[in-house]
Amino acid sequence: MFELFDISKEEQEKILKQARRVLSGYRHLKRAYTLSMPQAHTQHYGGVSTSKTSRTSNESPELIRYLELGEKVEKIEQAIERVENNEYLKNKYMKSNELSSWELVELSGYAKTTYARKFNVVLFDFAIAYGIVDLSKYEFTVETVRISRAQ
Repeated sequence: MFELFDISKEEQEKILKQARRVLSGYRHLKRAYTLSMPQAHTQHYGGVSTSKTSRTSNESPELIRYLELGEKVEKIEQAIERVENNEYLKNKYMKSNELSSWELVELSGYAKTTYARKFNVVLFDFAIAYGIVDLSKYEFTVETVRISRAQ
């Protein structure tokens, strides 16, 4: 599927599986993030830190959980935004109403096999943007093509 990279079929499937796992948990993460918002009247927000490494001991566990969930949700959303044709991912994983497989195929306007191929390419792009796959481990294979002008 990804002819440009020297990646085995097994590695490709492993990468796509990890990307699906991350994305399939998005709705749950987003819901948990929304529901875990600490109440302003019960929390002390003085000196609130947004960095994992500099969390202070006076921050409540609820606030820390809320900030960590927010970081996870934001990381997924930013990775999706960096992907070309991200509407495939948004339709499948981000919309509040889940669409069935055939509805997703119909929405794309492609045949089922073409949709599946395009979706896997977008999923692989997400895996790269999210950091699931490190491209520095792989070699690029590029073939030289000569084009001559007929006279």
